[in-house]
Amino acid sequence: MKKDNASETLAKGLRILDIFGVEDAGFTLSQIASRVDLNKTSVYRYVNTYRELGYLRRDERTGLYHLGVRALSLAYSIMEKSLMVQQMRPFVEETFRKHDVHVDVGLLEGDAIYLIYRHESRDTKVFRSFSYSSDPYYLATGKAAMAFMDPEELSRLVDRLVLVPKTEKTITDKRALMADLSEARERGYAVNNEEFVPGLIAIGAPLYSLRNGRVVGGVSFDSTTDQYSVKEFEDRFAGYLVELAKKISAVVSL
Repeated sequence: MKKDNASETLAKGLRILDIFGVEDAGFTLSQIASRVDLNKTSVYRYVNTYRELGYLRRDERTGLYHLGVRALSLAYSIMEKSLMVQQMRPFVEETFRKHDVHVDVGLLEGDAIYLIYRHESRDTKVFRSFSYSSDPYYLATGKAAMAFMDPEELSRLVDRLVLVPKTEKTITDKRALMADLSEARERGYAVNNEEFVPGLIAIGAPLYSLRNGRVVGGVSFDSTTDQYSVKEFEDRFAGYLVELAKKISAVVSL
């Protein structure tokens, strides 16, 4: 962030709200302070302000803070009224109707990928998929975006990432990750084989800005190992996924 033309105070406050977007399991003041690297007194002022405005609420039984009604309403309103979401929704919904497959659409921002639209299938509802922002290396949407980045940009991103295992199948060796992404470029889509959640598999295709040709995100189809093997899932859905990615790319370029 360029400090000469931005509000550091506002940035600190938004960092607090950000952690609730990643996971709304609830946090104490101490946990919030630790996660955003601010002192507890400062965090108390921010949190108290958010409580008064309705963006956070405090569970009086547990003492934990959660997203408030006003934050949830704002998020719903943004999603419903966003031109980008309105444009991509028919493509995603049509895909779901035809193939009954879980669809995630994520966009890159900085070193993270952010979920902007989802349609769950019946067999994936029991899994906790990424819900706001995540490191891209263990998600099909993120891996698809990484695979088709400019090579120098990708190299810098991988250097910055700390590869933490989410499951025993998460790729945590950077050379192995680069090799996996190279294979994704050759086939035209990325594969996630239980790298985020045990039992959850996915394939992801990149989204491009049609204005400048840069990768801006990814779209994925998810399923469970009870339904398909990875090979079966690829064989059945990869072609449909790539076509959907082309349609959504036209929308995110608006």
